[in-house]
Amino acid sequence: MLRMRVVLLSVLVLLVPALIFAGGAREPEGPIELRMNTLFHGGDAQAMQMIVEEFNSVHDDIQIDLTQGSWTEYFAQLNNAVIAGEAPDIGIALNFRLHDIYPALTPLNDSPAGNLLDTYGFRRNDYVEEVWDLATFDGNQYAIPLDNTMLGIYYNKDLFREAGLDPENPPQTMEEFVHAANALRDAGYYAFHPGAYGQARWYRRMWYVNLWQMGGELLDGERAAFDNELGREALEALVAVPARGWNEPGTNGAAQFDAGELGMLMNGTWHYLDMANVDFEWGMMGVPRWFDNRHTWGSNHYLVIPKQSGSDAERRVDAAAQAIQWMSENSHTWGIYGGHVPLRRSALENPELRNSDTWEKSLGMFTDMAFSGVYKPLPNHPSINEINAAIEPYIEQAYNGTMDVNTAISRAAADVNAVLAGN
Repeated sequence: MLRMRVVLLSVLVLLVPALIFAGGAREPEGPIELRMNTLFHGGDAQAMQMIVEEFNSVHDDIQIDLTQGSWTEYFAQLNNAVIAGEAPDIGIALNFRLHDIYPALTPLNDSPAGNLLDTYGFRRNDYVEEVWDLATFDGNQYAIPLDNTMLGIYYNKDLFREAGLDPENPPQTMEEFVHAANALRDAGYYAFHPGAYGQARWYRRMWYVNLWQMGGELLDGERAAFDNELGREALEALVAVPARGWNEPGTNGAAQFDAGELGMLMNGTWHYLDMANVDFEWGMMGVPRWFDNRHTWGSNHYLVIPKQSGSDAERRVDAAAQAIQWMSENSHTWGIYGGHVPLRRSALENPELRNSDTWEKSLGMFTDMAFSGVYKPLPNHPSINEINAAIEPYIEQAYNGTMDVNTAISRAAADVNAVLAGN
């Protein structure tokens, strides 16, 4: 009997550690480390860094490693990373890239961790519904709206004073705008830069603004709709900037403005934080009604979870959804420090946002533009990125003076029609 008790005791001694290891008394796994990759590279990159640092400071179980800044190659790199099984856990999408990127994203209502919309309380009516719907494909939701970004005109109040202009009453019509730009030019300054940082896409976007304000459109069904007088007049209004001596081709408007050398800059919501340390007084005038309709170009950022692979995909996807929920609920911070219009309704009404310097200086104006019909999104066409790429080299060449307006518009329309014919 004694020998039997000794044997049983020995068996129990061997089994207890195994039972503990297999059961609920495991050693803690430690925080989940998520990789987040964004395309932000200006003031909003600084804002996102602040937001991630705040998230990490209040979460012990999830930590985010943030990488930012690859705008031009971002979506190709994201798609390739998914194919290679090396995707970041959290990414960013733009409304006009959703059509070609959504197959690389996790459907939030049917993820490896289940229906994340239900689990974490993401509801369509908590956001601007039409922006939410842009991320819906075949009944699946692939992204959570973060913001609305758009172009407006920042202006240097000190230079306005030097040019004899009223800094508290910036131009709101074409006549007033021409008067202000001429006065700034005659005072010895760059008057206006229509292309933000000077790359081709910024001049294309400015041409869109002119075209839309004139009542024109990019597309008519599956054909280009701008090979006409409106398209040419919109481009003539753009090339008038260097022709009138308001600026020069090949320049960086943001650098000119931040250096105090430029009177008026067409740039986006994101530029707010870049101007935190400028040594002049500035204002935001929105976008004047240059032509018949007051419109501006804009876009939307979304938070997304790229498709994950590996044995821990369920755990990582669930953690990514928790992080996105926190960022969405706290996106008033994104508005305050990034300058963009939050699209979660509770964040947009947050008192901290409404009482911020950002709201007073620029975001209040941008928010009004976003919800009063001034913001005009690109056509929701599956080939919109190819259409953009077909147009922009000709717009840039016309602005730079290396191609006449008629040729630029005709060639841009022909290339767009070729894109559309290939669908």
